[in-house]
This record gives sequence, C-alpha cells and structure tokens, in this order.
Amino acid sequence: MKKKIPLLASFLVPLFITLIVCIDHEVSPFGDQCILHVDMYHQYCPFFSELMEKLKTGESFFYSWDVGLGADFVSLYAYYLASPLNGLLVLWPRAYIIEFMTLLVVLKIALCGLTFAWYLKMHFRTNHFAISIFGTAYALSAFMSAYAWNIMWTDCMVLAPLVILGLERLIKEGRPLLYYGTLALSIWSNYYISIMICIFLVLWFLIQWVSCRESGFAAWLRFAFYSLLAGGTAAVLIIPTAIVLGYSGAQGISFPDTVEWYFNILSELARHMVLTESYTGADHWPNIYCGVFVMAFFVLYLLNRRIAWKKKLPYVLLTVLFVVSFANNILDFAWHGLHFPTSLPGRQTFLYIFVLLVISFEAFLYLRENRLWHVAAAGVVNAVFLAAVYWFTDSETVSRESVGATAVFLGCYIVILTGYLLGTVKLRRLMLQVGCFAMLAELTLNFDRTGLETTSRTAYVEAWEDYENMLDEAEELALGEGVLFYRTEELERKTKNDAALYGYHSVTQFSSLMNLNVSHFYQDLGVEGGKNFYSASGMTPLLSAMFSVRYVLADNDMEESPLCTLVASSGGTYLYENKYVLPLGFMMSEDVISAWSYEDMGDIEAQNVLGYLLGAAEQMFIPVPSVSSPGETVIEVEEDGCYYATYETKSVDTLNLGVSDGRTRTYTKVSHGYTLDLGYCEAGTTVTVTNSSDATVALTVYRLNLSAVETAYGTLSEQTMEMTSFSDTKITGTVDVEEPGRMIFTIADEDGWTLYVDGSQTEAQAFGGAFLSVYLE
Repeated sequence: MKKKIPLLASFLVPLFITLIVCIDHEVSPFGDQCILHVDMYHQYCPFFSELMEKLKTGESFFYSWDVGLGADFVSLYAYYLASPLNGLLVLWPRAYIIEFMTLLVVLKIALCGLTFAWYLKMHFRTNHFAISIFGTAYALSAFMSAYAWNIMWTDCMVLAPLVILGLERLIKEGRPLLYYGTLALSIWSNYYISIMICIFLVLWFLIQWVSCRESGFAAWLRFAFYSLLAGGTAAVLIIPTAIVLGYSGAQGISFPDTVEWYFNILSELARHMVLTESYTGADHWPNIYCGVFVMAFFVLYLLNRRIAWKKKLPYVLLTVLFVVSFANNILDFAWHGLHFPTSLPGRQTFLYIFVLLVISFEAFLYLRENRLWHVAAAGVVNAVFLAAVYWFTDSETVSRESVGATAVFLGCYIVILTGYLLGTVKLRRLMLQVGCFAMLAELTLNFDRTGLETTSRTAYVEAWEDYENMLDEAEELALGEGVLFYRTEELERKTKNDAALYGYHSVTQFSSLMNLNVSHFYQDLGVEGGKNFYSASGMTPLLSAMFSVRYVLADNDMEESPLCTLVASSGGTYLYENKYVLPLGFMMSEDVISAWSYEDMGDIEAQNVLGYLLGAAEQMFIPVPSVSSPGETVIEVEEDGCYYATYETKSVDTLNLGVSDGRTRTYTKVSHGYTLDLGYCEAGTTVTVTNSSDATVALTVYRLNLSAVETAYGTLSEQTMEMTSFSDTKITGTVDVEEPGRMIFTIADEDGWTLYVDGSQTEAQAFGGAFLSVYLE
C-alpha cells in the first residue's frame, strides 16, 4: 500500500485543491454559482441534456429534432459527447445535470494528475513522492485554468500521458496494447484534440527511437500499423462527423498566403508567470503556465552534467518548436488540423506543458548533480527575464502583480534549492518538504485566481419548470388538434440551443456541425445566421409558417396580436400560438421556385417578391416613416399593425425596444444583421429603439400587410403533407397532388435520408440549396 501512496496522492491532491477552489468560488452545491462558461453554457449543457434524454428514453442516436431544424446525432455525439464518462448520465437526475458536468470537470482534473504521475513513475522508473507534485502541476496548468469547462477536450488531456507511455513501450518493448487502446479511446473521445496528439506522437517517436535504435525499423512498422489501427477503430465516429463537417462552416482548407508573427517571444514566454490571466479570445495568446518552479528547473536541466547533451538537445528543440509555433501562423495552422481557431487559441499547449514538466522532473531527479553556481545562474537568468518583461511589455499583456508574485515564488525556490545543495541530510529533507509545499501553494493560488470562471446557477435554471409546464401544454394542444409535428421558438432565449436544453423542436442552433447552407438561406432572407449558428431571430410570419413554428415562448403577456394568441402561462413564462403554420412538407410551384431569385434581392424585397409570386396583389411589407438620431430611432405609429425594421449599421450588439403602452423587448446580437420584429403596435403609440452606445442605427421600418400574408399563406397551404407517423428517423405522410410542383420539407439536405414516393425510392432535390424537396406529378 505504501508504494501506491504517491499515485494516490497524485489523484487526491488536485482533487482536494479543485474542491477548495469550487468552495471559494461558491460553485454549487457550495453556493449559487456554476462553472457553465463559454461553450459549456451555450452548447455542452444543452447537448448533455439531449444525450441524457436519449439515454433515459431509448430514443434513436442517429438523429435529433431538438437541435436546430434537426441534426445528425452521431456526428454531434462524436464532436461533443463521446467521453465514456458521459454514459453515467443515465443514472443522474435531470434537475442536477449542471452538477454532473461540474463533477466531470473535477474528476478529469484529478485524473490528469494521476495519469501524468503514472507516466513519470514508469518513464523514469521511480516512485518518488514528487511525482504527485508534478502530476498536480500538469492537472492545474494554465491549459486547465483556461479550458476546464471544455469537457470535450479534457479527456484527451487525461489520456495523453498514457498514449505517450504506450508509444514508448511500443518502441522499446514491442508491447502495443496500451498505445493502441489509449490512442483509439482518445480519438473516439475527441478526434480534434487527438489530431494534435498524433502530430506530437510523430515528434516524440523520433526522439524516443533515436535514443533506442536497437528497436530497429520494426518500431516504425509497429508505430504506423497500430496508429492506423487506432484511427480505424474510431472511424465509426470519425467518418460520419467528417461528412457532416462538409456541410458546416468548418468545410474546406485555406492555407495562409503569408507568414505572420502574432507576438514577440518575450511577451509569449511571460505567460509562464503565475497569476497570468487565462486567455480564450482571438489574439492567439497561449496558456502555458505550469509552475514558476519550471522556470528554474529548465535552466538547471540545461546545466546538469548528469544528463548528456545528446539526450537534452531533442527535448530542448521540441520546446523551441512549440514556442515558435504558438507565435507563427503557419505552424499554428498546422497544429490546429489545417484550420485557424476563431478563438480558444493554443489548443496544443497541454503537450508543451507535458514536455516542460517531464524535463523539469528529470532535472529534479538529478538535482544533486547540479552545483551551487547552477542555482545562481538559474536565479540570474530568470531575474533578467522578469526585468525584461517588466520594462519591455505592457501591463495589459502581463500584469505587474503577476511579475511581482513570480519574483517572490522564484526567490523562494532559489533559496530552497540553495539550502538543498548546501545542507545536511536533515536540512535537505526539510527543504524538499518546504519546496513541495511552496509548489502546491503556488499552483493552488494560480488556479483559484485564473481558473473555474462562474455564472449564476439560479439565473440559468430559473425558467426550467415554467418552460416544462408550457411545453407540456403545447404538446397537449397540438395532439388535441391531431398535429404530430410542430416547432416552438422563443422571443428572448437563453442560448441558441434552448431546444436541446428544454426538449422541444425549434429552428435555432449553435454548433460547429451546423449546416452552413441553412445559415446562408436564413441570412438571404433577413434571418439571423453565421458560420456556426442560425436562429429564428428575424423570421416574419410567412417564413415562420414555412418552418412549422406553431408556438412561441415569451417572458411577458403583451405579445398577443392578429398573428398569435396567448394560450397558456406559468410563472413568468407565456405561451403563444401562431395563426399561420404549415406542416413539415408543403408544395410550391416550380414556376415560383425558378422565379424567386432571393439571393440577389434584399431580405424584405425577397419576401415581398415571394408574396407576389404566391398570388398577393400588394407587397407584404409597406415602408413607414421613422426618425433616427444618435442613440435612438423613433416611430410614431399611425395605423394599427405588426411592425418590422431592418438596418445597415452593425456596430451595435444590443438594441432595446420601448413602446409607450409599456411593452419592452431586448434584441441581442444585432451585429449579426437580422430583421427586427417590433411587435403589434396600435395607432397613436410611440415606438423607441435605443442603444447604449449613442450610435446612429438608422432603421427602415415596415408595417405588415396582413392581406398579402393571408394570400401567400393560402397558396402554400393548398397542398400540404398530412403526417401519419413521426419518429426520430422516419416520417410518413400523404398528399393529394392536384397541381404538380415541388414538395418542400424544412429538413436540412444532408446525407442519410432516403425518400420514397408511392413506395418507390426517389432522388431528393435541394430547395434553396439547403432543404430536402421532391418534384411530384
């Protein structure tokens, strides 16, 4: 049992520290905060909710109607949810899914400490207690501070030391099982981060093979075979994900035209200092902190006489390659799988941290071989480095607090190292204990200050019960009318994946796997869309009808209009039913489709033209006067009606609507450019749209012509599909075709669907370049 204590400590120490940080940050169940941050807030929690639902109910894993217009769930699982630990969701209560994700974060941090310590134990053939300290440094590094919330990446960080250890066994002993198994599991868990691990493995293989040439070229064959076998094992997830990515904003590879340097090396290396703020933006700063003691040990490693230079040089060159690649666009592009990350930079930094900590641990093992002047040199080199950072970098890049704290810890380590080299056996033991305590104190302080950002748990879940009540009410109403399929939307949503979070069908999605063709269709018609998202914001009544949006959730009871009726409420949540709704499939004349060149028109004009083509005698959107000035636009309503607005200025991200009758609404992400639904306004009221930045956002305002909408809608509703059965993977229905044309389904046109007409398999066509359709006689 005594031999297992260092490994046990390598798991328990980072676990204990992380729990202390959770308590200090008041993370639930220790307070009202939760660690839902960035994509964990907007994507992972909703997708985990959808996964839990499928696990508990036995729904199909092939497709989900609760992600956007519908999404391939195999690829979604592979990209976001493939961690084997996620299977525990089947045992977890739904009300505490946030706590489940918190537990995963804490557990994976602790596992990182364990796997790295095990690597050190096996690689260096030692069971020194220090393996638990260096394991903790790996677990609580800046990569984890910045990306602990990104639980789809951290599996790979846990597995990386095991994969690397497996590679060494493969080379030196010809034993493939650990390498094959852990690499396959890594690729399965997250193929994207595994790309970086695979690049690193090639470099690590060369270093290890050079030091063990007696393994011969058979080692090359074993490396190639078992690497391909691991990739092939995970191909069941990789292939469908690659297909779906072909429809997304991640499609295509665009090599950089010129060489670019993001920042100078001094500023980059300064991010090794303690209390350096975690960075997740678009300016490429890497998160490379893994302990101030590494800065001292690296110099001692270079000067240590016990470690031969032919062994040192490959490792040193590898660290230099990493440092250069963080700052160079070409190498950065290569490391990230031939793509530039739009944010969350330096995703390979955990591998750089791995190398540095391995080097530092070897320096620690052979510390007695260093001389006193080596320690002095480490102190001088780092003192000069800190002085250069202080004088030649700005405080926004590296805070003065960070420089000062680094100097204090570095000074402590120099004193401890000096005492260790000069002292007696008893003093050396004391210095070792003090040094370990100082290292843990530093790591704890840094992780507490830079890791586990939080948000209010209460604010995130406050509407869950009310939403559940309203969604149950909507289902009951729809079934009462014999409707098997419909979509629901929100006026003010928490995330663009609320449908997955709460469990309903919608027209909104935020995902790296999102179908880009759908987003382009949305944008052409004035609906919100982007590289990895599309949403209902900007949908007008005819578009909403075409996408089967039957119900709308709102946070106020003032949205009733000729377009929708308030049908239920629960707490502060209100359910509205739309007047105009088409089923999942409806017919459109080929003449209309060929004449509707919406890509070449403005968003409102495109909808007016569609109205005319569908038989409307007048335009659907009639311009009305408005007055725009810095900070606001004012509309004096002269006629009752539903009003909409468009704009050209996209420098403002939030607009606020205020109507003199007391109705308010907030429009977020207006920089994406979408049509604003101003709601139903009565004659004599004043509508004011404001922004807090006093920017002039000139609105072009329109009143909806209900007669034109009625005519256009009537044309589309003449021939529709009557659904007879509906499931995750199969839809059946009937339609009596009196006039030939195109049956359009608002389902993304992607591989996987098979279409049958009158029992015969029929080739589908793409409508709008984005949706399934078929010509029917």
